This record gives sequence, C-alpha cells and structure tokens, in this order.
Amino acid sequence: MSDKKLLIKAVLFGTVCGLLVTVILVCILSAIVMTSGLLPTELTNYITLALLALGAFSGGFITSRITKSAGLVAGLITGFSIFILITITGLTKSDDPVSLLTLIRLVTLLVAGGIGGIVGLKRKERIHIK
Repeated sequence: MSDKKLLIKAVLFGTVCGLLVTVILVCILSAIVMTSGLLPTELTNYITLALLALGAFSGGFITSRITKSAGLVAGLITGFSIFILITITGLTKSDDPVSLLTLIRLVTLLVAGGIGGIVGLKRKERIHIK
C-alpha cells in the first residue's frame, strides 16, 4: 500500500477515533454537570476545549501509530480535520459568528494533535488496518 493511501486511511481512522473520544468525554462532562449543577458558560467553553484537545491528542496518537512515520505531520492533519468537522458542525447549528475562541480552538487542536502524533511514534509496534 502506498504511503499516501496509508496516511489518508490513518487520518480518517484517527479523526473518527478522536471524535469518538471527544463525544464520550463530553457525555461524561454532561452527566457530571447534570448531577452537580450548572457551570458558567465561559468555564464550559474552556472545559469543552480541553476535551477536544484530549480527543485530538488521541486521534493524533492513533494516526501516528498506524503510519509509524511522520508523527508530527499526521497528528497535525488529524487535529486540523477534527477542527474542520467541529467548526462546520458548530457553524451550521448556531448563529454565532467565528470568534477568537475559534482561533484558540484551531491552535489547541493543532498542538494537541501534533503532540499526540509525536508521542505515538515512541511505541515500537505498529497498528495494522486493512
């Protein structure tokens, strides 16, 4: 399999896994908020930003484990693809314009995905997908 095809498959798989991790973490956060009480909107935005960063980290980690090379690039692409999907979904469902938080979200997801890609290369064995 060529390197480009493997990279595309790995990024798609890593993006889906990263989004899945984010959804699970947001569901856990929602359960905590429902039982303990309300959080201020500003705090909620930053908590969800941290949860998105964890999702991008895990997506970049998985992507680099599959490709076993170019961990930083694979993680950055995965983080960017998660950002694009989250931003497009947010813009279609809300009337809020693009704000400074969107730029912060982009930088955070790129950094987290890149770090996940680098950390994923530290492991010796490779994950195989068909």
